[in-house]
Amino acid sequence: MASNNGTFLQSLGSLQLLAVIAVVLGHFWLDDSVFMNSVGVSFCFVYSGFFTAMRHPFSSDYGVRDHAHFMRGKLAKLYPLHMFAVALGLLAMWLSWGGAVGWKSLLAHATLTSSWIPIPAYYFGANPVAWFVCDLFFLYLMAPLVVKALRLMPVMWQAVLMLVLLVLEFVAGYRPDVDSSGLILSHFALYQFPPIRLLDFASGVVLFNITCTGAWQRLKERLTPRSATIAEVLSIVLFLILYRIGKDVIHAHCFRAYCASAPAIIVLLSTFVLTSSCQGAASRALSVKPMAWLSNVSSEVYLLQFGVYFLVEFLCKRCGLDEHLLPYFMVQMSCLAAAAWLTHRYYVAPLARWLFPSRAVK
Repeated sequence: MASNNGTFLQSLGSLQLLAVIAVVLGHFWLDDSVFMNSVGVSFCFVYSGFFTAMRHPFSSDYGVRDHAHFMRGKLAKLYPLHMFAVALGLLAMWLSWGGAVGWKSLLAHATLTSSWIPIPAYYFGANPVAWFVCDLFFLYLMAPLVVKALRLMPVMWQAVLMLVLLVLEFVAGYRPDVDSSGLILSHFALYQFPPIRLLDFASGVVLFNITCTGAWQRLKERLTPRSATIAEVLSIVLFLILYRIGKDVIHAHCFRAYCASAPAIIVLLSTFVLTSSCQGAASRALSVKPMAWLSNVSSEVYLLQFGVYFLVEFLCKRCGLDEHLLPYFMVQMSCLAAAAWLTHRYYVAPLARWLFPSRAVK
């Protein structure tokens, strides 16, 4: 993945991978992880907005045919994986507890509409994390409008607009105590509702637009490897502080986790966008080959997590392996990594090249 000035931003791909791993750990292994899961998911939406704006400028002559070409490429890359994950989830449910999913829920998954229906049976279905793909395709569909609309105003006013929208969203989801309902955003289904995620996505677009300014470029030119390392360390420390404040103070009074986690996400992501070409120590660590290899299959790790977990659980029970022991955890994570790579290597990439040969998938 290349930035607007040709810089290889592998560290950002690795950060997304860490966000995905945090979500996986939160789903199965950690207690009190709802906020951590929400932060990881929001990070991925912001990341998608940043790279969509970077890779696809959506010029003034960009039309319907161009957007159909754009959406076809996204579908070729993600839709087969999405449906494979749904099938894997169905198999895991059937083997583990004899569960079944109604045809209406499967149809909602197949048509990428499950997150639009405020009924748990639809957006959970055979693969509960499939809602992310439904939201992502909506955001891709809206991407030209978002990118072009933001481009009409100065970067400073783009940032102000994002801040105002965050405040409005906080007010809409505000609840005076943890047992009360928010003013508007008071239902769990709205967590998955695609238009709610436009703010996350647009924040990434604004971040990219900021990186194109002269002030950003001048700041980048002044960085040395040492100063980049210091900036990265400070950003990680600040991220942890803002994360804790968001979790313990803000999120307790706001339904939407992004309102509480946005400062932490933007600090971390913007710092590594700034320092990745300056050889900061953290950027170098995030760019090592194992991380680079796994970051290519982040989507597979995220979408296959439930199917792999329950299939491995079924097999481990048959083998008498105690789920409370460390070997069980290692087997689970190893199987997820292996399944993600094999699925990408022998299914996702070849099928995407066949469906959309003009766009190579590594």
